Amino acid sequence: MATVPPPKRKRRLALKILLGIVVFVAVACVVFLVAASVWDPVALPLSVGAAVVPALFYSWVVLSLDRYEKEPRRAILAAFGWGAVGAVLFSLIAEIIFDQILITSVGEDGATFLSIAIGAPFIEEFFKGIALLALLWFFRQEFDNVLDGLVYGALIGLGFAMTENILYFGQAYFEHGARGLGELFIVRAVIDGFGHALYTGTTGAALGWSRSRYHRGTGRIVVPIVGFGLAVFQHFLWNTGLIVIAGIQGGDASIWSVILIEMPLFTLPSLIILYLIARTSSRRELEILRTELAPEVQYGVLTPEEYRTLTTEPLRRQALHTARIRGGRPLQKTLQHFFQVAAELAFRKYHLSRGEHPKPGQQAPEDAYRAELARLRQELASAGVQPASFAG
Repeated sequence: MATVPPPKRKRRLALKILLGIVVFVAVACVVFLVAASVWDPVALPLSVGAAVVPALFYSWVVLSLDRYEKEPRRAILAAFGWGAVGAVLFSLIAEIIFDQILITSVGEDGATFLSIAIGAPFIEEFFKGIALLALLWFFRQEFDNVLDGLVYGALIGLGFAMTENILYFGQAYFEHGARGLGELFIVRAVIDGFGHALYTGTTGAALGWSRSRYHRGTGRIVVPIVGFGLAVFQHFLWNTGLIVIAGIQGGDASIWSVILIEMPLFTLPSLIILYLIARTSSRRELEILRTELAPEVQYGVLTPEEYRTLTTEPLRRQALHTARIRGGRPLQKTLQHFFQVAAELAFRKYHLSRGEHPKPGQQAPEDAYRAELARLRQELASAGVQPASFAG
């Protein structure tokens, strides 16, 4: 006799099916939009390649900032995918509506300026920021701090920029051929390659700071709002700067003269500040590992050598490199997983010590992490090595 699935499981399955349909429809809409906008058989592959390759490279750069506790692949893909599909689709719809309202209110000339200067920054950052709230809710156990928020925000921005760039590159090819596409590639993908990542990364960093407040203080509400405002303002400065600088230069204005003024004025300072924030947050993560994992040595969960390797960046890198040489990619992945589980144990202990109340479904006892470390150590031992032996 067949068993009837419990109501909760049936609801969960229904939600997954509904989510799958929504995702499929959204992806289909964006693919259709790209294909309809860049219909030329030469322009389409050139535009896609020129947009996708830098986006993937910059995503790798962003992810390399998060050294000690890697984010889960599903969260990474969700962040990038929302930026590339959901944020683009909803922003486009909202901007079309906003433009029509403006045209009827202030006329076409005024509508164009207000749409570029105000409409696009606010609407795009709003729909990119929604994904950060969703990630904080569904991946709270992985969304630990400022660095995690910055990484997720930057990935959303890079996904958004990728799809947007395909459309812009295609238009440039239609108007000025391969040379026009190449020039715009240098401007949008090289000089301003981190633009959208920078804006949404600011929102993410602020939300990450709020997450570390553990529901205490008004700052946890104020700071994310300020962070979102800063993201919109940075976006506003870039968009408005294009118009103002080109207007000041008059007939002598070129895309190069405008961008080479904009970049050091509006992008580079913010990029440096966010990088310094990321480095500071990364050092803070290392301090948490050292503090929370020290008792695990006393409990016998970690050996002193493993603790030293886990909490010393050069030794971690050396260990992973040596594992790759000795056992290839599989052995390196096993060792990386050992490091990851230890980091997750450290952050769980840290959050609990700061007053965190885990959501239902996130109740993973610390002993489960310790058991997993023991299992991984045994798996490594069966290959004739110990986790710390790779560090030399």
